Amino acid sequence: MTSKIYVTAKFTVKKEKLDEAIALMKNLTNATTQTEKGCVAYYYLQSITNSCEFTSYEIWENENDEAKHWETAHVQNALTALPNLLETLPEIVKWKDLN
Repeated sequence: MTSKIYVTAKFTVKKEKLDEAIALMKNLTNATTQTEKGCVAYYYLQSITNSCEFTSYEIWENENDEAKHWETAHVQNALTALPNLLETLPEIVKWKDLN
């Protein structure tokens, strides 16, 4: 049996690029949840105290589905756009459920 994969990424966007970054995150969320096999959950959380700080939260059925996510056109396009939008590099952590 394969375990679900949980992925978080914490990052800060440039203040002057906030609207553009939010639009990119919304597009990425829609493309991922509507087209990708194995995506259980995929969303972004915005800090209440710092509007430029975000955490992404993803759940995947297995490691293979999560790995394929990185190969999609919408993720590749986002990765091209991100350097111009980010204040800090994302801190990406992959997790597993202990149950």
